[in-house]
Amino acid sequence: MTTSNSLKKAIKKYQEKNPLMKTYWNRKGGARQFILADLSKDTKLSQAINENRIQYINDLKELRNDIDQRLKDLQR
Repeated sequence: MTTSNSLKKAIKKYQEKNPLMKTYWNRKGGARQFILADLSKDTKLSQAINENRIQYINDLKELRNDIDQRLKDLQR
């Protein structure tokens, strides 16, 4: 799916007016890319994960614990 020039322009304008949201979305996207990596594709990330699968599983468990703890802290 291609993005129209007018939509690209609107996105850029919004991001320029909202730099904190841009940062927020970029960080969120990075976390999701790591967690939801498509291991069937031939990318550097999928290659790294497939070669270190046990470490990846341990890292996901650690992230889950970190998220659970963060939720508890924020709900206090």
